Amino acid sequence: MTGLASAPASAANLGPGFDVLALALEIRCSVKVAVADEWYVTEPGRDRVPQEDELVVKAARAVTSSPLHVEINSSVPIGRGLGSSAALTTATVAAAARALGDELELAELFSAVTELEGHADNAAAAVYGGLVASVGGRPVRLQVHPSLTIVVGVPEAKLSTGKARSVMPDGVGLDGLVGAVARTVALVAGMRDGDGSVLRLARGDDVHEVARESLSPVSSRLIEAALDAGALHAAWSGAGPSALAVVDEVAVEAVCDAMAEVLGDEGEVLTPDIAVDGVI
Repeated sequence: MTGLASAPASAANLGPGFDVLALALEIRCSVKVAVADEWYVTEPGRDRVPQEDELVVKAARAVTSSPLHVEINSSVPIGRGLGSSAALTTATVAAAARALGDELELAELFSAVTELEGHADNAAAAVYGGLVASVGGRPVRLQVHPSLTIVVGVPEAKLSTGKARSVMPDGVGLDGLVGAVARTVALVAGMRDGDGSVLRLARGDDVHEVARESLSPVSSRLIEAALDAGALHAAWSGAGPSALAVVDEVAVEAVCDAMAEVLGDEGEVLTPDIAVDGVI
């Protein structure tokens, strides 16, 4: 018996919503699992026996101790701040359960992925889809206006989450906290209503972006280029180096061109749909 599942990429933080907000993007990681006599992982261009500490093994171990043959086909860029590990974890756990004849409730899956992944924001988007806030370990689905389009600039260079976390300050001042809360409210309201004037209020000097700027200067250049070209909001995608822009229909081409000019031959610009569904 085999199990199939796919989960979307995700852009976390979105500026002020650090470790809280994430948006699921229709770039998917698909996983096929079959119970086997020994562990084996198949990926495009690479077949191997995995190590016990690999993410795919840890994910499968959340539901079974049996060896598995795991086939992975992922379009999610790795190490670019687009939730590749959350997508792989979600799809693997769901597929492994299905291979055993079990269909996990989304709440069970979310709990397992959060524990493995360590980031409830990406986990929530990968499992539930759409725009999600992780509040006290509970996913809260939020609305996105259909007039909004997402543009993502993806540099070729990678930036690990661990390295990006290492430069974060130990705390923030009161003014910084108040500003982040206010901008998060503006972001959520603007995404819900498609109101550009409100979305523009969500942009500011967010602590995590300022701290990480030296690690990936191209991320800030992508954001500024997108805003100058008419984006309603732009921010680092997760831990970077990718940058995400929220755009209305009129400005899509201009924002794509502006981000492409920043990247040159060292990256790509994507316009993924928002993944309304998470794991499928």
